[in-house]
Amino acid sequence: MADESKWVEIWDLFDSKKAGAISKSDFLACVRSLGRKYTEKDMNEKTAGLPDPVPKDQFLAFMKEPYTGPTAEDLKTALTAFDGKDSGSLPISQINMMLKGMGDKLTDEEAQIILDGLPQEGGQVNIEKMIEFLNPPLPSTTPNMDELRKEIELEEAAAIAAGN
Repeated sequence: MADESKWVEIWDLFDSKKAGAISKSDFLACVRSLGRKYTEKDMNEKTAGLPDPVPKDQFLAFMKEPYTGPTAEDLKTALTAFDGKDSGSLPISQINMMLKGMGDKLTDEEAQIILDGLPQEGGQVNIEKMIEFLNPPLPSTTPNMDELRKEIELEEAAAIAAGN
């Protein structure tokens, strides 16, 4: 039940107007903020039957399904498979190629954002540091609700200003 109360608390941040439903894009952001890191393909398959906007009861039903997405250990296994020299690091050029050519393929711009954030040393990226970068720890306690509310209010104000 502790998980469900956390889900409801985060839901309420996204449903700031208390409409009982949130847009599908907000639903995806909400699920991701709760640590579920599905691939785009998996998320599309899992949410194909959901309406837009998504009602709260369907969100809760979705969250009650067991999460079987990738873990940090899965990422380590995958990256280590590309470390042919068993050095514990990968060339930045190889990471760039993987980002743009495998799985959920990224655009040049999207890949560059990730590459710019990776801790690099001499054109190499340490696999352990890359895993830490790609899998920041989730809050172990209640998230900073005031900060999340401020972010949502700013997004709503921006949407209103843009005429949405």
